[in-house]
Amino acid sequence: MKMITTLAAANDKKNKVRSILVMAAVFFTTLLLTVIATCGYGMLQSQKANAGRFYGTYYGAYTGVGEAQLARMEQRGEFQKIGAMATAGEVENRADISLIYSDSNVLEMTNQKRNLDQGSFPEKENEITASPDFFRQLGYDSVKPGDRITLNSRENMSQKYKEREFVVSGVLKDYESNIKGTSFYGLVSRAYYNSVIPDDSHVYTAYFQLSDSVSISYDTAEETMKDLAQQCDIDPEGVSINDYYLMWKLDPGIENITICAGIALLVILFSVVVIYHIFQVGIAQKVQEYGKIKALGATRRQMKKLVFREGMLLALTAAPFGVIAGYGIGSALTRVLMMESSSAQPGMPPLEMVSCFNLPLLIFCGALSLASVWIALKRPMRIVAKISPMEAMRYQENSSPKKMRRSGKALSVWGLTKSNLTAYRKRTLKTILAMGLSCVLFVALSSFAGNIDNEYNARKEVEHGQFVLSLDYSMNDTAYPENNLDNILRHNPLGQETIEKIKKMDGVTDVTSRKYLYMTVGNHTHSVLVLDREDFEKQAGEGGILGDMDYEKASRENGIFYGWSSFIEDSGYHTGQKISANLEDGSTNKDYEAVIMGSFGNLDADWAITEDTYHKLGLENVNANGTIWVDCSQEDLDKVASSLENLTDENDHISMDSYENQLNISRMSSRALQFAVYAFMAVIGIISFMNMANTMIISIITRKQELGILQAIGMTSGQLNRMLQMEGLFFSIGTLLVSFVIGIPAGYVIFHYAKTHSYFGMNIYHFPWIQILAMTIVVIALQLILSWLLSRNVKKESIVERIRYQG
Repeated sequence: MKMITTLAAANDKKNKVRSILVMAAVFFTTLLLTVIATCGYGMLQSQKANAGRFYGTYYGAYTGVGEAQLARMEQRGEFQKIGAMATAGEVENRADISLIYSDSNVLEMTNQKRNLDQGSFPEKENEITASPDFFRQLGYDSVKPGDRITLNSRENMSQKYKEREFVVSGVLKDYESNIKGTSFYGLVSRAYYNSVIPDDSHVYTAYFQLSDSVSISYDTAEETMKDLAQQCDIDPEGVSINDYYLMWKLDPGIENITICAGIALLVILFSVVVIYHIFQVGIAQKVQEYGKIKALGATRRQMKKLVFREGMLLALTAAPFGVIAGYGIGSALTRVLMMESSSAQPGMPPLEMVSCFNLPLLIFCGALSLASVWIALKRPMRIVAKISPMEAMRYQENSSPKKMRRSGKALSVWGLTKSNLTAYRKRTLKTILAMGLSCVLFVALSSFAGNIDNEYNARKEVEHGQFVLSLDYSMNDTAYPENNLDNILRHNPLGQETIEKIKKMDGVTDVTSRKYLYMTVGNHTHSVLVLDREDFEKQAGEGGILGDMDYEKASRENGIFYGWSSFIEDSGYHTGQKISANLEDGSTNKDYEAVIMGSFGNLDADWAITEDTYHKLGLENVNANGTIWVDCSQEDLDKVASSLENLTDENDHISMDSYENQLNISRMSSRALQFAVYAFMAVIGIISFMNMANTMIISIITRKQELGILQAIGMTSGQLNRMLQMEGLFFSIGTLLVSFVIGIPAGYVIFHYAKTHSYFGMNIYHFPWIQILAMTIVVIALQLILSWLLSRNVKKESIVERIRYQG
C-alpha cells in the first residue's frame, strides 16, 4: 500500500503540468462550493436571527382574554411563554394615540425591551415610556427621562377626556416610533392600568410562544392556535398569528436550499468533466508506462488504486485552500448582502450580523469536492486496470487504421494543424464540448441578467408619476381593528379632500388615483382593486396570468379576477368558480355574485374588478381611494417630496414612496444579481479553460519529438507559432459556435420563462450582444496568450533535445 502511494506521488511530481491543472480545478471547485454553501447558510441564519428583530418573537396573540382564561393558558404545557397586554385608554389628539399596559413578557416578545433607548419602563402609576414620535404628536419635541408631560385621556367612549400628568421614565428608539406601523402608543404601568380599569373589566390581548412539544408548521399554525384557544375557553376567531415571524422561523428555507443545491450540482458537473478529461488525456500519453507497471506484477485493483491516489493526493492538497478561500469570500459576500438589505429598509431596526461559520458544512464542502474528483476518476481507473502489458508496448494514441497517403502534395502549416486535430478527434471534440458548455451557460444566463430592466421594475412599484401614496392597512388585525381596511375606508385619509390638497401643492403637475374596496366572502375578508381599461390591460400583459383576461367581457359579465395566480389554488379558488360576496367602499355596501374569470400574476390586492363593474354595482364613493400617484417635473422633485412628507406625517395610515427610490433599489439589487451571475460564470469559465489548456499542453508534450524533427527539416519558429495558434483558434471557434447554437435559443427560453412568471425586471428581450462580444474577445484572447506561452516554452529547448525526447 505504501509503495502505491509513493509511486502515485512520484507520478504527480513528474507530471507537473497535469498536477497543477488538476489542483487548480479542485481549488476553484471547492472555492465555489464553499462560497455557495457559506452564502446560503449565512442567509438562512440571518433570516432566523432577524425574524424576531423585525416582527417580534411571539407566535400569535388571543384578543378578548379575561383573567380566568389567562390562568387556564398558564396551566397548559403547550405555551412556553405568555404575556398580557391591555389598552388603558386613548389620548385626545388628531392622530390615533393609545395608552397601553404591557407586562415584561410582552415587552420582550414585541422587541420593546430591545428598542428602549433611554431610561426604563414604567413601574409607578404616573410613569410613561414612548417613542419620540409619540411625544412629538403631543407637542414635546425633545424629551428625556425625568421630564413631565401633560395629556388628556379617557378609558372608553362613554367618558370625557381628563387631564393627566406623567413622568417620562423611558424613551424608545426612533425607528420603532410605531411598532404596529399604524398607531402611536405610550406604555404605562400595571399600577396605572389597575387604577383606571375596574378589576371586573380587565380584558387582555395574550401574546404567547408555543413550546417545542407542539408540532407546528407555518401552514398549520393558525389551526393549532385555534384548537388551543377553544381548550382555554377563548374565542378562536380572536386569534392573530405573527405571520412573517412564523414564516421565517418555521420555514426551513427549502427554496434557498434548492437554489444552492442546483448551483452546486452544476459546479460539480463541470469540475467532473474537466478533471476526467485531464486524466483521460494524461493516461493516453502514459499508457506504455502503466503497461510496464502492469508487467512488473501489479494487479487490476492496484492499478485502480494507483490512479485513484494520483488524483486524491492532488485533491487533498488543493481542497483545504479552496475551503479557506471560499469561506472568506462567502462570509464577505454575505455581510455585504446583509448590509445592502438593511440599507434598503429605512425605518427598520438594523440587521444583526450573524456568523457564517459552520465546521460540518465546511467539511462537507471539502468532501463534496473530493467526491467530484472520485467520480471523475472512475472511468480513467477502469481504463488503466484493463491495460495489458503487450497492448501497452504496441500502443500509439493515434493508431487507428488509416488509408495510406498517396498524394505527393507538400505539407503546409494548416495541413499539419488539421492532421493533428483529426488524429485526436475524440479529444478535440470533448475539449470543445467542455469549453462550449460553460459558454452556453454564460450566454443563456446573460439573456436573463442582461435583460433586467430597472426602469420597468421601478414602474411596477410606482405605476404613474414620481410619487405614490398608499393606504397602510391590515385585513384581520383583531388586536387593532382600527387598522383594518374596512375601518380606514370609512375615514379615508386618501379621500377627495387629500387629492385637492395635493393638486394645490407648488410643483405638482398631475394627480391620479385608484379605488380600493373591502370584500367579505363568508368569514374571510379581502382587498379589491378597481382597474380601468388601461391599467387592466397593462397588468394583463405582465405575465403569469390565468384565464380569460378580456376587459369588455369582464365588464359585461361583472367578472372578478384573483390577484396572485401562483396562490389561487392554495387559497381554494379556481377559474370558473362562482363566489357570493359583499363589497364595501367605506360608505356603501353591495351584495355581489361573480364568476372568477382569471387571475393576474401579482397585484397589490387580493382581487380586482373592472371600473365598469364598479359603476354598475352602484359603488360611487369618491373617497374610496387606496392609491394616489403624484407627478411633477425633475426640478421640483425635492420640493414636492417635502410637501408630501408633511402631508403623510399628519396621518399614520398613509405610506409614501417615490419612483427615484424604487429605481435606486432596483439598480442596487440588479447589480448584486449581475455580479453574482458573472462572477460564478467566470469561475466556471476558468475551470473549463483549464481543459483546453491541458489538451494543448499534452498535445505539445506528446509531439515534442515530432515538432523537433519538423523544425530540423525546415519549419521556422513563425510557422510553429502559427500552427499552435491555429490549433487554439480551432478550439475557440468550435467553443463559440457551440455556445451560439445552443446558448442563444436557451437564453431566450430562460428569458421567456422568467417574464411569464413575473421574475425580477423582465420586460422586453434584448439580444445580449455586449456580453457575447465580451465573451468572444476573452475566449480568443486567452487562447492566443496560451498559444504564445506554449510556443515560447517549446523554443526554450534546443532542437536536438526535443528530437531526443522519449516522453
